[in-house]
Amino acid sequence: MLLSWKQLVLLSFIGCLGGELLLHGPVFISEPSDSMVPVGAEDKRVTFKCEARGNPSPQYRWQLNGSDINLVVESRYELNGGDLVVINPHRDRDSGSYQCFATNPLGTIVSREAKLQFAYCLDEEAKVYGRPRVSWTACTEELWGAAG
Repeated sequence: MLLSWKQLVLLSFIGCLGGELLLHGPVFISEPSDSMVPVGAEDKRVTFKCEARGNPSPQYRWQLNGSDINLVVESRYELNGGDLVVINPHRDRDSGSYQCFATNPLGTIVSREAKLQFAYCLDEEAKVYGRPRVSWTACTEELWGAAG
């Protein structure tokens, strides 16, 4: 939605009378961060945070791996303000890098990338025999070491 110069001047004047800030492009308040989902988790929801301020207020859209997410067609996604909610994420279709775009008539800003990854969670009683070199992810951090 682009505004004409007359509409921008009018909005600016109204903003001054109302004590609000002058017109300005979007600026991030919060950006998305990486998320890890245990493989096999059912009824899970992952939320990627995105909030921006601007005058007029920004509109939001999201991309997964560089392609726009169509929130009308893709029912497994919900937009809550600027936050993207992934409903029952699945490794094959939802893994990758997510980015938030906040747009108003004065500009567009792009968030940092946030990765959605899936991991097998090992319990504390997992045993390794022999002396192989192992690398695994324990749902919160990547661990490296020699088994022994």
